[in-house]
Amino acid sequence: MIKLDYVTPGSPDNGVDLLKDNSGIVMCYHNAIAQQKRQIRLDISWKLSRDEPYYTIWSTNADTMRTDQDLNGGQGVQTQWSTVQRAIEQYREYILQVSNGDSSILNIYPDMDNLFVGNNASLSGLTDNQRQTVMSHWIGAGANLIIGSNMTELDDYGLALLTNERALEIANNFTAKYPMRPTQGNNNLFHGRQGQMWIAGPADDSNVAVVVVANYGNSGNNDLFDPTPTQGWWSYNFTFSDIGLDADATYAIEDVWNSDADFTVQGNEIVSGTLQDAEVKFWRLTERKK
Repeated sequence: MIKLDYVTPGSPDNGVDLLKDNSGIVMCYHNAIAQQKRQIRLDISWKLSRDEPYYTIWSTNADTMRTDQDLNGGQGVQTQWSTVQRAIEQYREYILQVSNGDSSILNIYPDMDNLFVGNNASLSGLTDNQRQTVMSHWIGAGANLIIGSNMTELDDYGLALLTNERALEIANNFTAKYPMRPTQGNNNLFHGRQGQMWIAGPADDSNVAVVVVANYGNSGNNDLFDPTPTQGWWSYNFTFSDIGLDADATYAIEDVWNSDADFTVQGNEIVSGTLQDAEVKFWRLTERKK
């Protein structure tokens, strides 16, 4: 993997005198890689322009592109929740802009920066709920899964997140092809919502979809959301037909992080619950044959 940094237009100069447009270098690296006898992934960075003609240059010459800045944290920690919220919001805006709001397969996938989910809060800067939300979103987005944690200080919870068989199967076999997109009319290009629902798929050649229901709470950067959150908790109430699935179908729901919470539901049956601050539901749906 080659990470090509400071690509413009997009990368802020941060005091460095960058060219206004060096997009041609991406094509040069693509051509050089094509002459090699081994597989090399090209990742370009950072927070690049999503407008034309640049998005076509990125998507036809690179494998992944950074959609946000670094996930740098405060003093002594790897990241912080408000920074993660920003990265998720940047992905939401990215996928709305480049996928036309449907399940079209992308030519280039997002790099949302490192996964800081392996260490406890004193190192990562994230609570257990926040770590689970990060892992769910990075997988749902089909993003690069690059561990940024201190590998000598992995705790049991972090190790369980990173090695969960259901999660990795979804990452490898589904969302790498069908990245999630926001549902229920959340198509504001500039502001997300405290409580958001995402869907990946359904696949063209199968009866599988992935749904993420997330509460980003009110303990981070509330300026990202419209309306502004007034409490940490958030309640959801919807049917799977509300988010584009078959109302007459029956779905077997696998809870990725808690297999004891698997359930079966009709497409027109109401699903409801309350999520606490930074809590997430990560479900794989399989339509049962009629």
